[in-house]
Amino acid sequence: MVKGKSSFISGIVFSFLGLFVFLNPDMIVKFISYFIGGVLIALGLYKTVNYYIQDKRNGIVNTNELGFGVTMVVLGILLVCLAGTIEFLTRIIIGAWLIVAGLSRISNTFYTTNRDSKFYALIIVGLLFISGGLYTIIDSNLPFKILGIFMMIYGIMDFVSYFVYKDEFNSIREPKIKEAELIEEKKENEDK
Repeated sequence: MVKGKSSFISGIVFSFLGLFVFLNPDMIVKFISYFIGGVLIALGLYKTVNYYIQDKRNGIVNTNELGFGVTMVVLGILLVCLAGTIEFLTRIIIGAWLIVAGLSRISNTFYTTNRDSKFYALIIVGLLFISGGLYTIIDSNLPFKILGIFMMIYGIMDFVSYFVYKDEFNSIREPKIKEAELIEEKKENEDK
């Protein structure tokens, strides 16, 4: 069921956010890398400082906390320094997965004995997977552009559904409000 005004607002937010992701995929990848890297560095510094504070205060040495802190700081620094590499690795992983899926579909198709229209349709689907994988590897930030498109589609559908189901939402909501008012009046009458 449509949630009313939240559907209207989320539709607008997702549409603009999707458009932003579609138009600025490089910036989104860098922002995510910097944000996660910053969080990891902060968490690592907290754990490392906490290790030294507890060591001085209580004399308790927890080397796991120190190791965790140092590891988080190093991972955070790597994420911040290698933001461009992360985008490249994301493309390679998604593209390779699509290529393997396409090759798998084509190879499974040859095990069938029927060479009817389904056979050729499955080969075409496999070839589409392979070409999609190659295109994903070659075109920078394609996965993020696709994510932006899906976010825009979702936002537009949510926005439109608000207007389509607006009357239904109000007709469901009004009886509940009247019912709540009747219950409130009944309680007031009983209190008198």
